Amino acid sequence: MYNFIRLKYDVISTSKNTQDGIFPMSSCRNALEELVIEEAEAQYKRLGADVKKRVDLSEVIAYTLNRLPPMYATTQRGWVQQRKRAEQELGAAIAKTVRNGFLSTQSDVLRQNDPIPAHELISQARSLFKLRKLFGKDYLKWKDVPEIVRDALNSGFYQSLANGTYVSLDRRNSLLARSYAVRRKTMTTLPNSSKTPKTEKDISTDIKDFESYMSGTIYRYSNILESLVAAIVERRVQRLDEVVQKKISIDDVASYVLNRLPPMYATSRRGLQNLRQKVKSEMTNQIISIVKEALNTVIQAPERSLSPLPFEKFNLELEATLVQLRELLERDDITWRNVAEVVEECLRSPKAEYPNWRAKHDV
Repeated sequence: MYNFIRLKYDVISTSKNTQDGIFPMSSCRNALEELVIEEAEAQYKRLGADVKKRVDLSEVIAYTLNRLPPMYATTQRGWVQQRKRAEQELGAAIAKTVRNGFLSTQSDVLRQNDPIPAHELISQARSLFKLRKLFGKDYLKWKDVPEIVRDALNSGFYQSLANGTYVSLDRRNSLLARSYAVRRKTMTTLPNSSKTPKTEKDISTDIKDFESYMSGTIYRYSNILESLVAAIVERRVQRLDEVVQKKISIDDVASYVLNRLPPMYATSRRGLQNLRQKVKSEMTNQIISIVKEALNTVIQAPERSLSPLPFEKFNLELEATLVQLRELLERDDITWRNVAEVVEECLRSPKAEYPNWRAKHDV
């Protein structure tokens, strides 16, 4: 009885924490998302102009994901296995469900007036996407950001921002029709800045990994269980012996749990609230049972050395970028959560507010 009450408290209090974006997931991803996005984009391109005006790809994607089994992974091996399984076993189901999604979501009149809160959509990749929009760059990696910010400061880029160049969220639907093929073509024309020349295969792999990293960032959907489960797992792990804690990967436990729960993707504030209420009122016993099972499974599993998700390398670039930006902008408060907002703030500020910047950085 104690554990039941304790977890019910965790579910309620964690729901509040996730509203502040405390527990985003970066090393645990649903491999099915990218495949669903690709199919939705492909079908969207074939729609008539009148139909396109009545659909929102974010809702189609969420509709589809809520009707297919989740396939979360935390390692490169797991990611490859999940994608292969999805392609072999769910290809037809994905296409059919996406078609149904286009038909079912057209009548949702709430989608434009009840958007999901921005803090529910935070992630490292989404922060990078904000910077891509800020600078109007279709292809931008974390490692490129410091140089672009430095050039912008030198050129008075903030003036163009003040004149309204910044891409607003109202133009979202104009971005939705861009297919992966178009993005690949753009990426392959970029010069390779690495000191070590890359082979064609290396470049292709890098592009594919970057697409996976950025997949979904232009859409407005979120599986409310991701941050909720991660937070609950973290709290329960903290109650374990310190020696045991060191052997447990929260991402592995969360992935185990998420793959055994029905997906709960939301695109609106109302949908978010309804799904959270359902979790509190109907799923407490189910969650506590699966969390216990997951912890026992991970604790008993032999230690192994596995490669992280194939796109985690971009988060390593992020860490180096944050260090450079803190020094460049003289802002110690920059994190991956607020980097886009801080950069925009600095670019909008008159140069007079940074009297020592040019003297310090032009030496």
